[in-house]
Amino acid sequence: MINDRVRLIVGALYICSTAFVQASPVEHSFSELEQAYYQRQYQLLASKLQAIESKDVKVEILEVALAVATNQKDQQAQLEALTERHPDSAQVRYFAGKLWFQIKEQSSLFNKLGLVDKSNNNFIIAAKLEPENPKYLVEAAKALAIESGFLDSDKKESKAILDKLAKLDKHYYYLALMDYLQNTQNANEAKKTVTTIQSKFNEDVVLMNRAANLLWTFSDKTHAQQLFVDSCKIKTIAVDQLPQWQEACMSSAYLALQNHGDKHQALEALTLLLSGDKVRDEQYVDYLMTYAELNKDVADKETAVKSYLQALEITTERSTQKDIRKELKKLTN
Repeated sequence: MINDRVRLIVGALYICSTAFVQASPVEHSFSELEQAYYQRQYQLLASKLQAIESKDVKVEILEVALAVATNQKDQQAQLEALTERHPDSAQVRYFAGKLWFQIKEQSSLFNKLGLVDKSNNNFIIAAKLEPENPKYLVEAAKALAIESGFLDSDKKESKAILDKLAKLDKHYYYLALMDYLQNTQNANEAKKTVTTIQSKFNEDVVLMNRAANLLWTFSDKTHAQQLFVDSCKIKTIAVDQLPQWQEACMSSAYLALQNHGDKHQALEALTLLLSGDKVRDEQYVDYLMTYAELNKDVADKETAVKSYLQALEITTERSTQKDIRKELKKLTN
């Protein structure tokens, strides 16, 4: 259950950070809009977006991203309209790929395959429109690997992109390399690559988190848990890296609860996560409940009770309230 929450929590919060939106004196810089989005300050973001009179493509993307993040009924229609307005914009196609994937995470099972196809198609188009953009190439490589299925075990099209990235950008090259090694099930090279990441990129939260997930894939869960903790403890985090940082912190806790790695280090990671979050919403409730479960596991009953009570004050979900009361009853009897 916690694993599912981890995957949904981080979902796909992706928006670019460039330039400023300039239209009227009441408008705000794009970086301020982006910050509100990544920090889940959705009401604040909505009010700022409403105040903008002249909207460029970045703001249009952000409006649709907000619709997806808040699960608005017309989110798919908004996303389709965005790509229809800007069919040849690589930026729009890239974020459409991200947002279709996020919608997939929120959707029922029978819809998922079609949504994955839409996501992959937009990633591939983005890379064709801007074939030298490493960020777009990484996602296109993943999309092509999925589309190739089991018939292409060597993932030839993805390998071609990987070779290109090796000359373009080391960060994105290693990101794509880890995807490729997972897709081709090359455990030996995967572990060597993780060693390189730990040595040369240990302050890069995106690469460190991906490396931890790669170890998890190959069942080296204790090492993965330590890498998630290390990722969570990285101090310099760009606003658009918040999803990976949050995932790292929560994943360290999930694995610790499964008796992989160090529970006390996982508690340190969750403390960082709780102190760094600005919004008291259902996502924050998930953090609190995981923190409570870990404290219960290390026999800190008092802190567990406090965390559950804090979560109970915030949540408006009846099923969550029921779960919390059940745990509190166990702890207080």
